[in-house]
Formats: sequence, C-alpha cells, structure tokens
Amino acid sequence: MSVFLLFIDGVGLGECEDWNPWYREPTPHLEKRLGGTSLTREAVGRHSKNCLLLSTDAKLGVEGLPQSATGQATIFTGRNAPKAMGEHQRGLPFRRLREWVEQDNLYHQVEAGGWKATFANSYTREYFELPTTRRGWVSVSTATILSSGQPLRMLDQLLKGRAVHHDLTRRSLVDRNPEVPVIEPKLAACHLLGLGTDYDVVVHEFFLTDLAGHRQDPGWAGRLIREYDRFLGEVLLGLREEDTVVLVSDHGNSEDLRIKSHTSHPVPTLVVGAGVDAASRFAAKRPVWDLTGITPLLLHLLKQTDRKQEERGERHG
Repeated sequence: MSVFLLFIDGVGLGECEDWNPWYREPTPHLEKRLGGTSLTREAVGRHSKNCLLLSTDAKLGVEGLPQSATGQATIFTGRNAPKAMGEHQRGLPFRRLREWVEQDNLYHQVEAGGWKATFANSYTREYFELPTTRRGWVSVSTATILSSGQPLRMLDQLLKGRAVHHDLTRRSLVDRNPEVPVIEPKLAACHLLGLGTDYDVVVHEFFLTDLAGHRQDPGWAGRLIREYDRFLGEVLLGLREEDTVVLVSDHGNSEDLRIKSHTSHPVPTLVVGAGVDAASRFAAKRPVWDLTGITPLLLHLLKQTDRKQEERGERHG
C-alpha cells in the first residue's frame, strides 16, 4: 500500500467563470472523478466510493493573502507555519522558517512510524550551482527531503524511470541536457507509480501552475492544466486496490487569471482511492479542515492500512 501526495502549487477552488482555466479547460480525468464537474468550488463535498473533495482553508487564522513558503511548510509539517512565523511568508523560506521545517516534517514523522517516504522530483547539477541554492535558499520541499538524510534524485535516476521531473514532460531540461528525452505525462505517471513499490509515501511537487497564474498567461495555464489532468488520470488509473492519492495546493492563484497575486480562496484536498472513507471520517473530526491536516491525514491513512493488514495477518515486521 502507498499514499501518493501530489502537491500542486497555486490552485484555489474558484468559480465557474471563463477567467478560471480550471473551469474553462477540458479536464476529463478530474471531471470523471468529480461527477462531471470541474475542479471548482461547486465540486466541494462530492463524496463517492473512490473520491472526496474537501475545501481547505489556506489562511490559517492569519491576516493577509496565503503565500508559498508558509503554506508549503504547513502542508509538510502538519503545524501552522503562518501562526508560528507571525505572518504569511512568500517564495523560498528564510532561515528561521527553514530550520523550523527541518526540525519536524512529514519525512521524520513517517520514519518514526516505521514507514518509508520519498520525494519523486529530480534535480540537476545546475540547480546546485545557482547562487541562491549555494546560499541555502531552497524550497520547503527540498529542505524537508534534505533534512531526512536521503539522497536527492538526480538525472541518472530520472533516465532510469526512478524520478519525475517537476514539469512532468522534462521539456524544461532539453536545452541544457539534450540527452534527456521529452516524454508524455502518461509515462511520468508510470514512473511515479513505480516508486510506490518501494515506499509507503511518495511525494511529487508541480509548481508551474503558480508561475502561470502570476504571469496571467491563459495559453500556458491551459496547457499545464491539460497535461496535469492527463498525468493525474494515469496515476489514478494505475493505483493498486489499496493505494490512495491525496492532492493538495498551498494557496490560490491560477484559478483567477484576472489578477497577478495570490487569492484568498480555499484550496482543494482531493482524495482518491482506498483511503476515501477514512479521510472523510478523519476530516469530519477536525473543527476546521485546513492545511495543518494534510500530514496527519497521511499518517492516519498509513495507520489504518497497517491495522487492516494486521487483522488479515499480512503485516510483516
């Protein structure tokens, strides 16, 4: 059994209007799971045997627009980062937030429970040569996996199908790495699913949707959304009976291309697969469903699966 955490940056639950590419663009795989409805606020509360969409508070009780650094820190720790920092913090985490994240996060908590987690995204040598990276300015997702002591997945792993690039298709790698072939989202999904044979939790980050929202680029946003829908569809199609996908975002942005900034919209928590009922019960017990619930939810799903396996005598030490 594996839980796949799909973090997609800058996606709020917006309105059914033309300025929302998540409504305007065809997303047949998402719509199939949501009963024919796009990933908008209208789909919230849909609960079927294999799919649950929750409206998720990204404000976390702190004034101002939700931002990437503290939103992602909350997702990857289960703790309220904006409250701890006294504000929503944008972009890459400053030292105080980075150290706060490194001390306790999803990877540490999964390991403490006796499970294994991994970050599927691949890295390049050029990334570590950037002045910002050398100064320690890395994303929350990078800081958390580095804190676990695990080696990062580099291009050799990508070429072996043991990693997934941030853009899914590897298109952004071609200029500097011509040996890397461009692939279809379907193959990226297969590579992600393959990691589930060795890990209990597999994490992937897709951040281009946030950039497209800031640039207010409907053409680019549309292409990204269509590609991600194809990727997600293949992931869901390839799930084993006992697997679960949890998709979440850190703040709104790309759902309203009329503005460059983030939005105050709630974000989606989309759960598909074996853990839907357990996730529904877990979320219902919390006073408010917000980003602090994501890491605890993943741990809850792992515990539920272990319990079922022990009842069937399938759990091995």
